[in-house]
Amino acid sequence: MLKQSQPLDPKFCEKLGLNDDEQELYSERHIKSQRIGEMFDDLLNGSRKHKMSLKTRIGCKMRRIKDLYYNCRYAIRNHAKWHKTMCTIRPWEGFDGLISVMIMHLQDYVVTEEKYGHSDEEYKKMKIDSVRETIEVLKRMKEPDEYSHRRREEVEAKYPDYKHLISEYENGGRGYSGDFIAQGEGWVGIESGKDPRNGYFEFADGNFELVNSPNQDETDRRLNEIKRYHGEINLAYHQAERDSDSDFERLGQLLKDNLYTWWD
Repeated sequence: MLKQSQPLDPKFCEKLGLNDDEQELYSERHIKSQRIGEMFDDLLNGSRKHKMSLKTRIGCKMRRIKDLYYNCRYAIRNHAKWHKTMCTIRPWEGFDGLISVMIMHLQDYVVTEEKYGHSDEEYKKMKIDSVRETIEVLKRMKEPDEYSHRRREEVEAKYPDYKHLISEYENGGRGYSGDFIAQGEGWVGIESGKDPRNGYFEFADGNFELVNSPNQDETDRRLNEIKRYHGEINLAYHQAERDSDSDFERLGQLLKDNLYTWWD
């Protein structure tokens, strides 16, 4: 994708004096002479005819002074505007710091484009809309765990609030495993691990033991529900990965289509 010219707002063209009459002056009817040569060769070979006038030299000096002023102005402005973002970036961060900078720069661009952009109105709106979509994609990518959290929450909303077996260790550590739901005086559920037990459990002398269910039909019904829950959770994680891949692909397409056209 190479950089291309953009359609300009007619009012901006009028402001610059780029009207139809000006373009007519450079039509074939007004050609004075033609030859073959290098671009700007008259300037490069030191032709006295094309030496800069005093007025032009003063204009160049003023341009340098003006550029220096704007460099100082934007240095101060950027320190103020980017202070919060710069303070939150750490050298050991990878994608998070990079995405934070991208989001901030694009948000800054949208504000500037809306206020000062001189592209054609329809083209300008298209640019801003694509930037806002890119910002939303970047915000999702900045919190990668949210892909799985969001999909898991969608599944969990359809099922009871399952509990976990909490194991406390002598060294002060704590572990959580399995999914369980109360039934009578005990718990129906499936343990975690390589060879998990499942069925009806009760605590006996501080140990969590598998025992006969007072209502096996109800136990089986709840076990089947937990198994469906596990299956949907597994599918949710796969969908979360597809969501993440989709955002990566979309970001790449947005950058390919727009990176050279967002900025005038």
